[in-house]
Amino acid sequence: MTESKGPLDTATELLRDARRIVVFSGAGLSKASGIPTYRDADGLWMNQSAVQFSHVDDLERDPAGFSKFWAQRLAVAEAARPNPGHLALAQLQRLRPSTRLITQNVDGLLTLAGGMDVLELHGSLRRWRCDHCGNRRGPWLFKRCTRCGSRAPPDVVMFGEMLNQGVLLDAQTSAQEADVFVVVGSTAVVHPAADLPLQALSRGGRLITLNMEPLHLDTSASACSGALRKICCPACWWAWANRAPPSESRTTPPSSARRRSS
Repeated sequence: MTESKGPLDTATELLRDARRIVVFSGAGLSKASGIPTYRDADGLWMNQSAVQFSHVDDLERDPAGFSKFWAQRLAVAEAARPNPGHLALAQLQRLRPSTRLITQNVDGLLTLAGGMDVLELHGSLRRWRCDHCGNRRGPWLFKRCTRCGSRAPPDVVMFGEMLNQGVLLDAQTSAQEADVFVVVGSTAVVHPAADLPLQALSRGGRLITLNMEPLHLDTSASACSGALRKICCPACWWAWANRAPPSESRTTPPSSARRRSS
């Protein structure tokens, strides 16, 4: 009798053979670093302040309350450190340079872990922006814009705002080019980001889901697990040791990354 493959074996084979890997992460990735998720029992949406100060108009409605809430979120992010999940994904990208990291998180921990050219779909708490004159110079502080004097919110996507279309286009292109698309710590229900794994599947990509709770995508996944470190750390090392596709350049990024840097 042939022994069935476990998720580690399947993930290893998929990562080993893939020329283009995309990892799409959500709030669950940063939970072990002390960053609250959104929908858990103790998540951000259970906090009235989070609901009250997450709309694009809230800065003008209540500048003091808005600034206090987002300063607290920034303080939590700055005190946090990358956990083994972040480090595993950064290591995977180092071992397989064509890997593209896409995140819904605004904490910046993937970049802090060593992730390169991370596509931050919802922006970052570690930057600020002036919606009046377009100034985006950092570091982000809750002060008025040094260029025009307007109030400056954090550079995150609020309710009532569109995602940065350049970042979204890069993410969509990366998903469509992916041989393997990995969903990590995301419910994958918030659109338009939730369309990314479906775009990968529609172009023949294989799906790996790493989430503590079952996902609607699991039925389409080639490998599922609730343990990111258990899967990704050994899998990325074995993928490198066994074979790196000869056509993969060690210095050439995916086409979407080349467009973004040009």
